Amino acid sequence: MPHHRLNIAQQAPLLPVAACLAVGIVVGTHLPTAVPTLWLMAAAVAATALLGRWPRVQTAGLWLSTALLGMVIAPRQQQRVADGTWTEAIVITPTVEKPRTVMTDLLLTATGEQRRCYISKNTASLSLMPGQRLQVCFIPAAGDADSAATPRRFFFVHAPHWRPDGDGWQQLSSWQRLRIRALLLRQRLLQRYSQFGDDEDAQAVLAAMTLGDKSALSRQLRATYSSTGASHILALSGLHMGIIYLLLSRLTLGRRRRWLTQVLVVLAIWAYALLTGLSPSVVRAAIMISVYALFSLGGRQRAPLGVLSFTAIVMLLADSSALFDVGFQLSFMAMLAILLFMPLFDRYLSSPRLLRLPPLHWLASLMALSMAAQLGTAPLVAYYFGQFSPWFLLTNIIVVPAATLILYGALATLLLPALGTALLWLTGTLNTVLAALITLPGATVSGLHPSALQVVLIYVLVLIVYTLLYRLQPRSRYR
Repeated sequence: MPHHRLNIAQQAPLLPVAACLAVGIVVGTHLPTAVPTLWLMAAAVAATALLGRWPRVQTAGLWLSTALLGMVIAPRQQQRVADGTWTEAIVITPTVEKPRTVMTDLLLTATGEQRRCYISKNTASLSLMPGQRLQVCFIPAAGDADSAATPRRFFFVHAPHWRPDGDGWQQLSSWQRLRIRALLLRQRLLQRYSQFGDDEDAQAVLAAMTLGDKSALSRQLRATYSSTGASHILALSGLHMGIIYLLLSRLTLGRRRRWLTQVLVVLAIWAYALLTGLSPSVVRAAIMISVYALFSLGGRQRAPLGVLSFTAIVMLLADSSALFDVGFQLSFMAMLAILLFMPLFDRYLSSPRLLRLPPLHWLASLMALSMAAQLGTAPLVAYYFGQFSPWFLLTNIIVVPAATLILYGALATLLLPALGTALLWLTGTLNTVLAALITLPGATVSGLHPSALQVVLIYVLVLIVYTLLYRLQPRSRYR
């Protein structure tokens, strides 16, 4: 049995840098100011530059400098509009009608912050359009705590506490106007789904899976997908972007004009990301695809862990508060676990001759992919949502191929709208199958509420498992 040396820092030198940056951001959020940290970072960088004779010490100094940089850029309490005062706001997303309210996102021009609001439903609120200026007064409900430590995620605005105030379109930046136009285009595409049939649940799932709009998902439908371990296909992520990238790559003109086709594919990927609202998981996938395409044009070897680490660094430098977004955490941990464990699983799966048969190998690879993703996300899911789905392997055998067909079908309906009925039927069938899976014994383990320390210890255990699998992997001659 061979002895394999495990050194992730050498295989993916940017991974420890990304980890140090994340740790620095976490620590920095608890500091009152970044000025002392800035001086410490400058001193660490200077010392690192002078330690060229000791490479390991210099590497440690680089990691320390990165952690201090994270402490500098960490999000801190910003000026906020005080409750009970009137302020100017601009509608920046299309409105979504709810049973008793109208949901939209507002940009507060005084501070630049964005707030999701539920405005009392009436004729005036139903007619709100992106770019419209409002005067709003936020009044917290009784018992609604609003502090820097526990800021509210959304606000309810009653009829007396808002009024129209003209057109604010010119006050928006060019980027904000472009994003609003993309969201309006998404709204028109969503309206097309209503023409495919009367199954509202199927329409809601189709909208979430293809256009990133989850506003129409009912509470029961969300619970069904969450309890069966299929909620990841409702949130656009690397799975969806990868499927679209592969399809677009196969539709290109070939390798004779590879630089042109890759540029067009990357532009199409970013246009789709803009259309779907630029969630952290979508942005992460778009950046990774762009870097992969750039490496392929330069003829360089593409290192997946390095690309993922570079993507994390770019996103955190652009917006350090993204680290505390649940979608960001789940997306990166899933991708990190897949990139670490899948090469090992493939090595093990290639050993038995029976699993070399294409159908069985495909099924085993899909199960291995699901297992790797669960190893990365299960602790976070238990921490944030308090549950675990033991039937996740069976669920993913069903939902991953279905998601592929639904995405391909959604693109096909742009050319052949008549396929919309079949697409809606497929989505409705998926909903029915998942509703049946939730009735299986032990379909959901709920009531899990691990502490942050316990989550960290679980990930340490996962890392130990990875190390053991790495050292015990079969010899390369079986590949």
